Amino acid sequence: MAFEFKLPDIGEGVVEGELTKWLVEDGQEVSEDTPLFEVLTDKVSATIPSPRKGRVSKRHFQEGDMVPVGSVVVTLELAAGAGAAQVAASIAQSPATAATAPVVAPVATTAPIAATRAADDKVRAAPATRKLARELGVELQIVPGTGEYGRVTRDDVQNWASQIVASAASPNSRSASAPTPARPPVAATTLAQGPDEERQKLKGLRRKIYAKMRESKDHAAHFTYVEEVDFTEIIAMQAALTQAGLKTTFLPFVLKAVVLSLLKPEFAYLNAQIDEAAGEIVVKKRYHIGVAAATDPGLVVPVVRDVDRKSIRQLIEEVRELGNGARAGTLPGEALAGSTFTITSLGKIGGMFATPIVNYPESAILGLHKVEPRPVVVDGQIVIRDRMYMSCSFDHRLIDGHVGAAFVQSVRSYLEQPALMLAELA
Repeated sequence: MAFEFKLPDIGEGVVEGELTKWLVEDGQEVSEDTPLFEVLTDKVSATIPSPRKGRVSKRHFQEGDMVPVGSVVVTLELAAGAGAAQVAASIAQSPATAATAPVVAPVATTAPIAATRAADDKVRAAPATRKLARELGVELQIVPGTGEYGRVTRDDVQNWASQIVASAASPNSRSASAPTPARPPVAATTLAQGPDEERQKLKGLRRKIYAKMRESKDHAAHFTYVEEVDFTEIIAMQAALTQAGLKTTFLPFVLKAVVLSLLKPEFAYLNAQIDEAAGEIVVKKRYHIGVAAATDPGLVVPVVRDVDRKSIRQLIEEVRELGNGARAGTLPGEALAGSTFTITSLGKIGGMFATPIVNYPESAILGLHKVEPRPVVVDGQIVIRDRMYMSCSFDHRLIDGHVGAAFVQSVRSYLEQPALMLAELA
């Protein structure tokens, strides 16, 4: 008996996932709980097991495909002995399929009718749907929702965008009340196939990075402030801890310096986000710091939670564990989500400085670069000190230039005079 296994709901608000890797082949015998495939969503990376014992009859998607929740991913030919009642129970427990072909209405030649909502009536829509609306320049507030309880679906957004384009092209559609997209859809550029080229599908973590960076540049108004910081005292503290058997980098000290600065009222917006749909500034009262880490597949951002409540020793241990997990690819999805501010470091290859891209929807990101001995003037004398350039990028919609500069100077003060930091922690 054939059993159609559908992509389950693997997280609140998740409507689709990328099938990144098949773990079985057509014709392969599987047992219950045999891993079938890996899927990557906006919130989690997960391995999906088989719910039944049987043989893989057909795989319906390829690696790199986006799979809607509820779509049939794989068909299993059940092993002998699997009763019809058991299969029926499985199907009843599965989410409603999203793979069923939607009923497509004829393309309108007149402007579509906008939904009637109050200005303060928040639209029901999944994060992926909101993202699609932004990409297509569609105002969600006026899109009629066909989902449960009036929820706006991806199909609603796509159909609305198509009708707007069709109505704009129609000579009979010149309604003064016709809504206009905030931004017209941008056609993707197709590159001609040339000689001596290799083409690789944009998929997995690289596709997530691609989308995240594009989203940040589309929304945040970036500006960057750079300052040189003396790390001599921090390097000395790091060496002393290492001699005492507590090996560490200087990152835990930077984490503390950043959070002590974020706790100051004048820098509250650096630990905030903008809710664009609601037109509100959301100031975070938690201090979860993302630490960007380079891995073979690409850049990931593990999150050190509640930095304001942890000791230097606790931070040393947590940074080490997160770094090891990131490089091994074993961190759960929740360890990579929920940051309120991000630190990124290029370490020994950090160069002088760079312009880091804000980890949207956060409002700021601090870039750390290479520490090296440099001659500087101290009390009228030329001396050698361990120095680093720090570059901090901000969302200028929320952070004024002088506020961003003052924040970097605050972080600098704590790092150059660790006694100030210790006094704050006492």
